[in-house]
Amino acid sequence: MKNMRIIVWLIVGIAALAGANVLLSFNDSQETAIVPRSSLLSVPDDSVSLVEISRNGVVDSVLTHTGSWRLVEPFAGSVDEPVVKKLLDVLAYAPLDDSLSDQELLKLGRTRADFGLENPRLCVRVRAGDTETSISFGSATPSASGVYAAIEGVHAVFVVPSNTLAAVDVPASRFRSRTLFTSGEESVVSFDVKRGAGEFMRFRRDGDAWTMVQPAEGPASATKIKKLLSDVMSASAVDFVWPVGGSNEVDEASGALLAGYGLGADSAVTLTMKGMDGTDRRISFGSDAGEGRVYALVHNGSAIVTVDGALKDMASLDNSAFADTRLFPYESSQISGMSIVDGGVACMLAKNEDGSWRMDSPVSAAASLSAVESLLSAVLALRGGDMDEGGVEVSVSADERKVRVSRASLGPQFRLEDFRSLEILKIDPASIRRLSVTGAGTNGTKSVVYDRDRRAWNVEASSVPGKVSENGIARVLGVLNPLEAGRVVKLKVSAEDLGGYGLDKPRLTVAIDLEREDAIRKNVLVGDATDGGWFATVGASDAVFVLPESAVYDLSADIVEE
Repeated sequence: MKNMRIIVWLIVGIAALAGANVLLSFNDSQETAIVPRSSLLSVPDDSVSLVEISRNGVVDSVLTHTGSWRLVEPFAGSVDEPVVKKLLDVLAYAPLDDSLSDQELLKLGRTRADFGLENPRLCVRVRAGDTETSISFGSATPSASGVYAAIEGVHAVFVVPSNTLAAVDVPASRFRSRTLFTSGEESVVSFDVKRGAGEFMRFRRDGDAWTMVQPAEGPASATKIKKLLSDVMSASAVDFVWPVGGSNEVDEASGALLAGYGLGADSAVTLTMKGMDGTDRRISFGSDAGEGRVYALVHNGSAIVTVDGALKDMASLDNSAFADTRLFPYESSQISGMSIVDGGVACMLAKNEDGSWRMDSPVSAAASLSAVESLLSAVLALRGGDMDEGGVEVSVSADERKVRVSRASLGPQFRLEDFRSLEILKIDPASIRRLSVTGAGTNGTKSVVYDRDRRAWNVEASSVPGKVSENGIARVLGVLNPLEAGRVVKLKVSAEDLGGYGLDKPRLTVAIDLEREDAIRKNVLVGDATDGGWFATVGASDAVFVLPESAVYDLSADIVEE
């Protein structure tokens, strides 16, 4: 009987030992499965909806994400999203230098308290969907190159680089967005300026132009307004004054609080901007904050910050400072034509639907886009001091007035000739059916006709006898597409003027007949030599150009070889 009891107890002891061994083995296998990790945070950055940071057991800041990040503790406010994303990236991608499982700690006779993790200096709680991860940071390693960290529910202590803690240890003030507005000046369609209980101004945009609506209606300076709006919409907060998370802070800015910073209704300068989406964006400027800054109420009245004092200076200008004092107070987009009269010659310029310009008078031709845009810029910058009774007469399509201004105000080298395009002709070779060349050492006129059916050039019966020169024809056709001048000498010439340029008896005439039966023959006339080339014109009533030597050389090509 006694031996039987001993046997039973032995069996119970063996079973207990076996159970313990199984439990230890299970724990060991569980630890082995848990400890290997590549980072502290194993959820995607874009799935995170909450970040909570605690210091010494006290919640310091809470951020939530519902479409965008917002600070909810210790106060509500907008967030500089890159700062949050950097914090999450550090947790998700910073390396783990080492780890010790709980079993290894037990063998070493150590506890988490030995690594500063019993009462951690910093804790970060991250929520992603239904999953929460709490990460604690303890003391530094003996070498100070690393920091001990732990993850709630994971039975191990990790070592991470010390810069991981530095990147995660972000105070609430650093999360705050210093950007005052998230859109640029181009989004503003109107704005008001209110100075205390007194002056009120209102401006409205129409395309690229601005109009003052209050206190009196009239054109406003788009340049000054764009400068004001651009500087305000791109401004950043320098310092945050309220709220800062103090235990005795009010939840909303009271009248007394605002008055203390010069932001009361009777003292602030308030700029209210209406966007294309219909929403108002507002900033109020208060009293001097020192170091060239002023206090400002921003973020829809939820924060008081300091900003560059120059912003208040611009917003404080009176209405006369924003008035447009130009002779032609318009924007370039409002101008579809100009008239310039100089020395009895009227130059009429008109804008095409595609934005290019043409010359309607004294000749009908394409205009030089760069020259016309430079002229338009000068015309729209004219002011009273530029007027000159003996000067150039200027008018624009948007205004009935004609004013005379000094030549110098239109540019240092103002010439009507510069507004004519240097492109004399632009003819597609495929549209030409006859090409004739007279002069340049040839006896008579050499002429070739294109046979569409045979796709070949033939010498015209009335032409000087010979055979077609494919190379010569190619040279002439190549220079005609386009034919460009070096400069314009005179905008319009009469038959009486031609002799002065050797164009009454041209040394070379190139006649081009197009495939269309109703097309007018184009005659390129080349006259006397001059600096940079040869005088030339088209027909007998266009401008006089100077053709470069190379162009005349190609136009003189022998198209019929003897």
